[in-house]
Amino acid sequence: MELKMEKYRELISLIPVDNQSSKIKKEVWKKFSYKNKDSIEDAIFGDFDEVELSRKDVLSETDTAKKIVKVLMWGYPTGGRGNHIKNILTEIETLRDLLSNEENKDLSKDQAYDLIKKFNDISGLGASTWSKLLYFFGFSIDSKKCQIYDLKIVDSLNKKQFIDLGTKKWKQVIDDYYQYIELLNALSARMHVFPDQVELFLFSFNYYYKF
Repeated sequence: MELKMEKYRELISLIPVDNQSSKIKKEVWKKFSYKNKDSIEDAIFGDFDEVELSRKDVLSETDTAKKIVKVLMWGYPTGGRGNHIKNILTEIETLRDLLSNEENKDLSKDQAYDLIKKFNDISGLGASTWSKLLYFFGFSIDSKKCQIYDLKIVDSLNKKQFIDLGTKKWKQVIDDYYQYIELLNALSARMHVFPDQVELFLFSFNYYYKF
């Protein structure tokens, strides 16, 4: 049977994307060192040993350095694997410079390629992380909003449960990322939902359910 995602359009339309959250323990982040660490983490944790950050909390942060840290906390609440987060945070000033361009958040493919290349030059900062940064900082490519493209999304796409997702073998490479956000943009327009609702459907439902 050739199953289409439209069958679950109502479910997708009801996904409360902004409320997706992660619980972060202060203890986990003690091991990391970066510029203005104490003031940033004091602002995030206050007097609490644990906080819960939603997508809305991250999206609404206006301080660039704090937002970078919140993106990493939300995306990797247990501190991630290996030394990736440690290495990324040592370059927080570089990331702040790359992400603080408010004048042009709608990139051409060439501009996106140049930016992503600079991300990839930072140790530990691969597609799972730079796609989160692009999403939370409101970037788009050719007027299509950037979306999160982590390994679970790639595995979900490669399950091939829906005809809408095509037959290609998805990988975490730049060209596939372009095709991914174009696909989500097209699917969301067809189903009259938001692209990040489709993304979260892939992450939370398609990945874990057999349809």
